[in-house]
Amino acid sequence: LLLQAAAGIAATGAPVLYATGEESTTQVRLRATRLGLASGAVAEAIHVVAETGVGRIGELARADRLGMLVVDSVQTVASEELDGPPGSVGQVREATQRLMEYAKTEGVPVILVGHVTKDGTLAGPKTLEHLVDVVLSVEGDRTGGLRLLRATKNRYGSTEEVGVFEMGERGL
Repeated sequence: LLLQAAAGIAATGAPVLYATGEESTTQVRLRATRLGLASGAVAEAIHVVAETGVGRIGELARADRLGMLVVDSVQTVASEELDGPPGSVGQVREATQRLMEYAKTEGVPVILVGHVTKDGTLAGPKTLEHLVDVVLSVEGDRTGGLRLLRATKNRYGSTEEVGVFEMGERGL
């Protein structure tokens, strides 16, 4: 879903930075290939980096005039200036605040991926949910073909709507 959203932004001609701390760039490239997003102008506009340092992610983001920044996942990102492991309350707060500052000063949408536990709550500190403007969750049975996109927090609109997507060979 994130690669498809990034492709939509990249199709406008604005570059997208996809910072992944969860997967290697090779894994992301394989997924992009499966979705048909690995070649052409759109693929050239999506820059994938395997990076977990929030300072470095900020530097890379400021180097281009981005259309969007994706950080997957915020629980893997850490500030070099702060003690504590990635995913700790302090690190999640610091990384999120620095990325929010970037979004506000540069006017660039930032998508932070956060993991959830088996019971459906945000993994790690609840801090993340309080800092961001919108919280979306993608739900569905791994064996089924349908996925629900649900807003649990939205400062800009309703949380009463649900998107229904079908998982296919070429993504949602």
